[in-house]
Amino acid sequence: MREEVNMLYTTTPYQHQREALERAFGLPEYALFLEQGTGKSKIVVDEIVNLIERDEINCAIVLAPNQVHENWAEQFLIHGPKDYSKWVIQVYKSKNKAEDQENFTRKIIQSGKVLIFLMNIEALSSEKGQNYLYRLLRARKKSYICVDESHKVKTYSAKRTKCAIALGAYAKFRRIATGTEAQEGLENLYAQFKFLNWNIIGHKGITSFKGMYCRLGGYENRQIVGYQNQEILAARIAPFTYNKRKKECLDLPDKVYVTHYIEMTERQEQIYDEIAERMLYEIDEENIVDASIVLVQILRLHQVLCGHVSGENGQMDIDSNRAPFIAELIEQASGKVIVFCRFVRDTQLVRDEMIKKGIGCIEVNGEMQNRLERIAAWRIDPIFKVLAITTATGGTGLTLNEAATTIFYSNSFSSTDRLQAEDRNHRIGQEQKVTYHDVVVRHRMDHTILRALQMKADLAESFRNLLKERKVKNIRELLYGIGNLR
Repeated sequence: MREEVNMLYTTTPYQHQREALERAFGLPEYALFLEQGTGKSKIVVDEIVNLIERDEINCAIVLAPNQVHENWAEQFLIHGPKDYSKWVIQVYKSKNKAEDQENFTRKIIQSGKVLIFLMNIEALSSEKGQNYLYRLLRARKKSYICVDESHKVKTYSAKRTKCAIALGAYAKFRRIATGTEAQEGLENLYAQFKFLNWNIIGHKGITSFKGMYCRLGGYENRQIVGYQNQEILAARIAPFTYNKRKKECLDLPDKVYVTHYIEMTERQEQIYDEIAERMLYEIDEENIVDASIVLVQILRLHQVLCGHVSGENGQMDIDSNRAPFIAELIEQASGKVIVFCRFVRDTQLVRDEMIKKGIGCIEVNGEMQNRLERIAAWRIDPIFKVLAITTATGGTGLTLNEAATTIFYSNSFSSTDRLQAEDRNHRIGQEQKVTYHDVVVRHRMDHTILRALQMKADLAESFRNLLKERKVKNIRELLYGIGNLR
């Protein structure tokens, strides 16, 4: 029986979060297998804070999929103590100058504060990223390392998986966190637990692991055709694992909201700024006095953030991080997923990304025939995980309780549209907690749109009033996601 430990919490945990932390706390290795939407990031932040308070660690590293690692900075600020003076957060970006990043890391270490280092796991595929972490872990002897969405290191032969396993040996505490730990088979547990400690599963090599837990057949007896001894594996990992699904978390609210921030590509930023600055200049020069022209330009800005833009030369796609990021969320989700989109082109971009990832997707928008038949196919056919649908087409009149995960690729200005869309899978007959994900670019137009929806403010009316009063500065602030709504 482990001794009870008094924990410091900044934000009040749900019962399952408290339970998970108390079970994991102080153990060298532990797996947090919690479904998306159950708040596993808070558990990690709370554990890091409590380890810092006990002087158990001087560095905490979180490895997560690209751009997801940047969202972790917000999680530390939300769930950590306010104005916490004992840590400094650094977000690794491979495009930044190596010298600048290394100087920043060095200053934090020299300050004596705990370094919270957030890195995209893809960086481990490069020698630059590998060496950075090796040197960091050698410099900080009391490190905590967590691999978020650890199913991303399931392929034991991949370079980044091998690197993560090797790096884990340098850390005092090791954690893995995911909600899809073995979705495609037990063999996917091998690399994840080898990162923690191979002794947990009792096999140092994949061949002996497969021999114990997999039934082999097919060509040269190399294909996995089934599984065996599952109860033995479950018993071995149980003391090092906390497993929870949303439907088991009775303390969770019926609706869970998660906001994810992504970066624009250089091309998006260039086009966005060109459109925004041209519009502001025309307003300042009083060449634009009609609010409808302003709203059309704002719509174009929103399209740019979504990865496309309509102009004089027709529709043009722009390199964007949005669809790939949403694909990451979909891969993590268990069960079916709805992706609501404002624009028809959004649904097509989601469909194309799903094809790349090999994920079954049904696309529905106002330009299509047989919409109800397509939705019915998504409902009943297990091959189709994703329904990519425009809010105008699917925001009302449908019951889509098959999905407990909804992602908003893009939002309209209307809070009514938003509430109606949310109600598609939060209605009588829904037996699961529903998670709603918003993906936005911080300090740009879709950030402003989301804030307006949360406040139930009339964004179009705000722009009309500001134009009427010729308040160019205030319009600029809203275009760049920092202005006050009224």
